[in-house]
Amino acid sequence: MLSMSMGLPPVTLRSKVPTQLKMSGEVSVDQRVHDNEVAILVAYNGETCNLKWLWKLTNTPNSSIAMPPKCKFFINPFKIIKHYKSCFLHPSKMKLELSNLQSIYKYVTEQDLVGAHDSIGDYKAQTTIVVTDLFFSFIDKTKSIFPINEIFSKCEQSEMQKRLEPAKPVHEPWVELDG
Repeated sequence: MLSMSMGLPPVTLRSKVPTQLKMSGEVSVDQRVHDNEVAILVAYNGETCNLKWLWKLTNTPNSSIAMPPKCKFFINPFKIIKHYKSCFLHPSKMKLELSNLQSIYKYVTEQDLVGAHDSIGDYKAQTTIVVTDLFFSFIDKTKSIFPINEIFSKCEQSEMQKRLEPAKPVHEPWVELDG
């Protein structure tokens, strides 16, 4: 059990995190996460691109896409590795020129990352990094896990919301479709 230092509820991590994926059709977060669990979105350096894209998709007016209700927290391994100099994966300890996902994965596994920038390849790499002993003890730190609605500041959210709204009314005979 993690004691969250930001006043967040305790989060229980499963002792065995799957490192092998079985692709058997679509399975939602809510189907995989038990009633007494929450999901933590992991995105290596995700605020720069992936999460802005995801935020826009789930917050666009009349969007049929929403974040799964059980997906309540966010963790960015890249920021944690860079922030905590005592982390075994910190650039000063690894003596690597780059600290991108591929470099960290290769350092941890001594293998090249197959499928880099592919969602499944990145998922496997991030899971491997997060559950390794070199990183895992840094999950329960002040700068580690955030509520998902705090990924972006209120100001950033407001700016992104403005860009989603049309600057001018749409022309006739434009009709918004439900769902």
